[in-house]
Parts: sequence; C-alpha cells; structure tokens
Amino acid sequence: MVSKRFLFMIFICYAILGLCSPVVSSIWPEVAKDIAVDTSLLGIVVTLNCAASGVSSFFAYKVRRKFGTNYTNVLGLVFFAIGMVVFANLKDYAMVVIAMVILGLGNGLVDVNSNSYVVKAYDAKWVSIMHSCWGLASSIGPLIMSAAIIYTSSYRNGFVFILGIIIITIVILLLLKKSWVKEKETIDKEVLALHSVTEEESDDSSVLDVLKEKGVLKMLFCFTFSNGSGCALMAWLATIVVTQKNISVVEGAAAVTVYSIALMLGRISIGFVAEKIGIKNIIKSFSFICAVSMLLLFIPYKSLILIYANSALAGFMSGPLTPLLNVDIKNEFDKSLLSKLISLGGVFGLLGVATISALMTVASRVISINYIQIIPAIGFLALFLLYSSVVKMKKA
Repeated sequence: MVSKRFLFMIFICYAILGLCSPVVSSIWPEVAKDIAVDTSLLGIVVTLNCAASGVSSFFAYKVRRKFGTNYTNVLGLVFFAIGMVVFANLKDYAMVVIAMVILGLGNGLVDVNSNSYVVKAYDAKWVSIMHSCWGLASSIGPLIMSAAIIYTSSYRNGFVFILGIIIITIVILLLLKKSWVKEKETIDKEVLALHSVTEEESDDSSVLDVLKEKGVLKMLFCFTFSNGSGCALMAWLATIVVTQKNISVVEGAAAVTVYSIALMLGRISIGFVAEKIGIKNIIKSFSFICAVSMLLLFIPYKSLILIYANSALAGFMSGPLTPLLNVDIKNEFDKSLLSKLISLGGVFGLLGVATISALMTVASRVISINYIQIIPAIGFLALFLLYSSVVKMKKA
C-alpha cells in the first residue's frame, strides 16, 4: 500500500512537469506577437531551457540522495511556480529567457529524479504509465492557454491558472508529508526494498568511468535523438502548422494537444505490451515511422483533420521511445550504475532538444520555416540507425 501511495505522489509531480512543458511553445506565435519578436526566436529559449535542465539533471542524483525523492520533486515544483509568475507578468523577450531558464531547473530535477526512482523499482508498464501522466497533462496545458486566449482578456491568465494548480499541488504534498517521511528520513529505501532494489551508495564510479562502459555512449546518444526530436517537434509543432498550413493560433495549439494525447495513448498502450512484443523491436520500428511522419508534413494539405491526424501519428509513435530506452538501460547495463546512467540519459536527451531546436531555428532563418521539420525527421532516422547498432553490439 505504501509503495503505490508513494508512486502516486511521484506521478502527480511528473504530471505537473508535463503541464508546464508545452504551454509556452503551444501559443508561441501569440506570445511573439505580443512582445514584438520573431517567431524563430523560440529556438533560442528552448535551447536555454534545455541548458538549465541539463545542469539540474546532472545534480539531481545528489539532491535526491540528500533530500529524498519527494522533497526533490517539491523543489522542482517550486521552480515551476516561479516560472509561471514571470510568464504571467511578461513584458519582453528577456523575461521569456529568465522564465524558461527557471522552468528548466525544475524540469531537470523532476524528470531525472522521478525516472531514476521508478525505473529502478518497477517494470516497463509503470515507467510508461508515469510518462503517460506527463502526456495527459501536456495535452491539458495547451487547452488551458487556448481557453485563456478565447474566453479571457489575455493568454497571461492561462499562466495564472496553471500557477494555481502548481501551488495547490505543493500544499497538498506538504500536508501529506507524513505519508512519505518517517523520523526525518524519506521512505525511498523502504519502498525500493519491496522490489528488491537498493540504492547505489557504494558506487564511486566517475562519470568518465561510466561513459567508458561498452555501449554506454551510443545508448546515451539514442536519448539525444529520441528526446531531442520528440520534444523539439512538440515545441515547434504549433509554429509549423500555423505558418505552413495557414491555420489560427488556437488551432495550432489544438494540434499540440492532439500530439500530446496521442503521445499519452502510445505510452499507455505500448507500456502494457512492451515486454511481449519486445522493447527493442518497438524502439526500432517506431523511430523509423516517426521519421516518415515528419516527411508527411511536406504534403501541401490544408485540412484540419489531416493536420491533426499527422500530429497524432507523430505523437503516438514518438511517445514510447524515451520511456522504453530508460527501461532498456536497466536491462542491458550494470544496475550499480543505474542512477548515473538515467541522469546522463536526461542530460544527453536535453542536449538533443537544445541542439535540434537550435538547428530548426537556423533552418528557419537560412532556408525557410517551411522545411524545418526535416531536422527532427533526420533525428528520428539517426535514432533508428544508432539503436540498431547498439542492439547488434550487445548481441555480439
């Protein structure tokens, strides 16, 4: 009972991470217009957000060892709340940068901290369900922002509403802290023990030592292409369909919602059958289909139904990739390195988001915004080729 209650609290925090992740990018054309900047500048703030996430991801393991899983997640939620305050009072591009950096610090803590715990203690099903909570909440965020644009005087009210949700969540978690704190110590070890898993307190391997392990570096770059291509696409999707398909900002935000819902459904459904079908088979086939779904955006259709169908295909196929890569790390590498590997996976994934989003910015400026989806298409294809190489190496 205590195990599931503890897990539920982690899922709630991970859902808040999902709620905050797409809210800016889903209405970026509206924000850019309001503060009088070019829409292509989205890539810069996404890159800075990822840089901040990378820093906090790198230290998340140490923070968790000191404060415990739930206190670390609460700290991440505090960063989210501060970011929402800045966005609600947005005046210029500098404030966008500041807010995205603050959100990034919270992203890294909640993402790596939660993944490190759940991957160690549970199987692929529960890892996928946790990521599905992210997907469900990320589909709600754009709806909130769209409602703010349609029914209130400003999109800023959407940030205020999300801020209220975060504050309520923090208060509830702190009021229920007796459920996850015993005699000034977290119950992390007790819950992990229920699953015959222990913390890696005796492991003194440096990051360099971990990277030297056979296959580790290639596997980490799989996170770069998986997380990078999926998240960069999600960040740019509204801008892509609004500019290329000539639809409204609200309809563009709806495309992000469709993408997020499909992502959630992909994670839930695949999570339950992953072990039966084979994790490796799913990662290879889905990454290839994701590349194809990006190329479909080049077809000059204008139908909203087709736009949403394409968004759904990309979301459903990309959603399970990163959760399954996390599970595959546990299956393929020394479990004494698991926390460090998951932390590094988070850092490499964020590096991918920053790099791919920056490349999309460059492509939009140098070539045309009508061709930027080729960048995540190449990313998903690179994931297919690199992961296939990892599988062959492990079999050898």
